[in-house]
Order: sequence, then C-alpha cells, then structure tokens
Amino acid sequence: MKQVDINELTSLQDVERIAAESGIRFTKADYKNIRKAQDEARQSFEVERAAELEAADNWADKFMRWYPKLLEAIANAGNILITISQSLIVNIGVPLVLILLLIVEQQRVYHGIELFEANQGLAAFAATSLVVLNLVLEVIAYHVEYTKSYEAERGKRWSLRIAWKNFVYRIGWGDDWQAQQLSPAQWAHSLLRIVTFTILALALAGSMRVVIEQQTGAWYSALWAILTQSNLMDMMTWLGGLLFAAAAVFSAQGLSRYVAIRTVEIRSSMVVSNNDDLQETSDQAAATAAYAILVSKMEKQGVTVHENFTLAPLPTYSMNGNGSNHHNNGLHT
Repeated sequence: MKQVDINELTSLQDVERIAAESGIRFTKADYKNIRKAQDEARQSFEVERAAELEAADNWADKFMRWYPKLLEAIANAGNILITISQSLIVNIGVPLVLILLLIVEQQRVYHGIELFEANQGLAAFAATSLVVLNLVLEVIAYHVEYTKSYEAERGKRWSLRIAWKNFVYRIGWGDDWQAQQLSPAQWAHSLLRIVTFTILALALAGSMRVVIEQQTGAWYSALWAILTQSNLMDMMTWLGGLLFAAAAVFSAQGLSRYVAIRTVEIRSSMVVSNNDDLQETSDQAAATAAYAILVSKMEKQGVTVHENFTLAPLPTYSMNGNGSNHHNNGLHT
C-alpha cells in the first residue's frame, strides 16, 4: 500500500476507498467502533463549545443565540397543535358526526313510519334498522369492490356529449356498441338507492304528518287540496325538511365510505409491515446460506485471500445434508 498522509484523510469515505484498494473490508464491529468514536468526538466538541460560549457570552449574545430557538419552539408548538387538531377531527370527529347523523335520521324516519305503524316501539326499531342499513350497504359495497380489485371509472363533468353517448349506449345504437361491465357490488348499490329513496320519502312524510292528518275524503282529493291550499310556511317547512334529510342521508353515506376506505388502508399498512419483516428475515436467511456456500466453494478451490480480509462469524450450516458443519470465523491464508 502506498504511503498516505493522515492529514489528507478528511472523511470515512477516504479511508474506505484506501481500504478497498488494499483488499480490506470493514466489518460491522469496525463500523460500530467508528460510530462510537464519532459520537465521542461530537460530545467532546459540544462540551468544549458550550464552555467557550459560556465564558465569552454577554446578555446580547445569549439573547441572539436563544431567540431563534424560541421562534423554532413557537413554530413547533403551532405545528403540534395543528396536527393534533387534524387527527382529532379526522379520527374522532368523523365517527362522532356519523353517530349524530344516525340519531337525526332515525328521528326523521321514525315520524314517517308512525303514519302507518301504530306501535311506537316497532316504529322506532324499524327506523333504526333502516338508517343503519343505509350505512352498512355503503361499507359492504366498497368492501366487495376492494376484494374483487374493481376500480370504478372516475367521474366526468357533465356535458351534452356525455349525455348523448349514454343515451346511445342505453338504446344500443351504433356498430361499435360494447357492453359495459357493472360493479361486482351492483346489488348493494341498487339496494342503497332504494333505501335512500325510502328514507327521504319517510322523512318528507314525517314533516307533513300534521297536514296529512287534517285531510279528509279520497286520497286524490287530499293530495290536490295539499297542493292547492298549502301556504308558503307549509311549503318551506316541507322543502326544508326534505333538504335536511337529503343532506343527512348523503353525508352519512359519504362518511361511511370514508370509514370503509380508511379501514382498508389501515389493514393494508399492517399487512405490508408484516410482509416487510418477513422479507427481511427471508433475505437474511438467504444471505447466510449463500455466505456459507461461498466459503465452502472458496475453501475447495484453495483461493488465497488477503490476510486482513476477514468475514463475519457464520452460523451452523450443513452442506449436502451429510452433517458436516462449518464454524468459520473467516478465511485464512
């Protein structure tokens, strides 16, 4: 090895380059000692630097040194508050809002069911079942699509061209017509539309209950009387009730889908973490086996290796299944 001036070595990479030219490889123990020396040097430098600053500092120097740290601490505190608020809103706020929407929907549907169900307990149970079914179907639809690896086409902004193409497809017009595949959870989506319409209809009927009970005569006469004799207050009450019910139903469906997506993401991340650990264990086992095979082949070929080139200790490894084990601590010349 050529002569090297120690003053020319300014980094670990310089030493590694010289070691590679000489056929020497650093072991884990060597790198551990190197990191230990680095840590000790950093600690010693920080102690000496702190002592120098303390000896030479006046109040202005101390303030200028601590002021940036104060600003950084304030900024970090703000970031912590923002992230905590976001986590609380997303992870706790969503389930809480979902529960509140369930309660509101249940009460609206309950008033509508009371029109044809005299038993109040049964009406309350039916209303609860209906609003819970609305959420369950949304979760089931996403779960089925995810397990079947189905990805719905991204929505497009409405236009007359798109509407015309959809119309042409539905009537089967054109030589290039091709059938479009439905979602594997189409049955859940169909049931969800029925449940949604039912909830909205019952919520509207519940808000119109007082007016409906006041009507007499045939049903068509009662409907005509409601349409022609209702005042503005009645119309605004019904319209507001319908809009509120629609907002509650569609918001609950959206939040349910978000919960389903988050559940899949969390479970996927857990599976990926377990797979990473398994892959790491598998790679280590493969490296150990390949290492033992390499040592065996080099010993059989009588390869001479640089005396400073030592390999890490090997675990017990059996070659050819004949019970001969290697306990090598390295290759020797």
